[in-house]
Amino acid sequence: MSDQPTSLYGDQPEAPNPPAPSLMDQIIGVFTSPVELFQRLNKAPSWAWALGVIIAGSLIITVIWGLKVDVDEMIRPVLERNPQIQSAQIDLIIEMQKKFILPFGILAALFGTAAMVALVGLFYWLMGKAFPEGEAPSYPQALSAAVVPGLVKLPQMLLLAVICLVRPIGGLTPDKITPTSLGYFFHVESLKLQALFYGLDIFYLAGVVLAYLALRHLVRMKAIGALICVLLPMALLIGLRILGAK
Repeated sequence: MSDQPTSLYGDQPEAPNPPAPSLMDQIIGVFTSPVELFQRLNKAPSWAWALGVIIAGSLIITVIWGLKVDVDEMIRPVLERNPQIQSAQIDLIIEMQKKFILPFGILAALFGTAAMVALVGLFYWLMGKAFPEGEAPSYPQALSAAVVPGLVKLPQMLLLAVICLVRPIGGLTPDKITPTSLGYFFHVESLKLQALFYGLDIFYLAGVVLAYLALRHLVRMKAIGALICVLLPMALLIGLRILGAK
């Protein structure tokens, strides 16, 4: 006979899974207690509402900026520095950009953001299987780690929207409008060095730190794997910015 006490009503049901953090919990958590938030998401992954908010914010910024930006001022200097483009073609290219910059931007905000998140989540999932710290992660866990840290950029989105609404922005691209990067305060003659400065944005760097914490506590990835996951994309992104500065 078993020494374990039995219930008059048979076996006790298993404890239900904890509820996933709400959207508000996630928004507050990334700023106040990210480790605790990611530990909760490990047990109950959640990403859909956070992705919806990020896409909505990106769409709003795209529309406001697209309606205010001076396309001629933004791209004419770049075209004039390109020896492969003849001067007679510049005006035609600018007119084409004026027609398509907003529709293409809306499509990118709606579908490009979701596609990028899906790819990042797949990357995290594969790396989590290669560098597990315990049980290998599920794809929903990896997807949550790809989405939720991005909520830290919501204040920057709000600030960008307000600035675009209240003052002229000329030909500035969104990354050059808000005072959140070194490039906003330091201007140098080297375009590549200037691109590096704009890449050193406080909200982008905060997102990198949060992504590392999410990989450690949500995906449960070893430290070396988490570092690869955050430093490799960071190096590629900043490297592409520098190479593309002309």
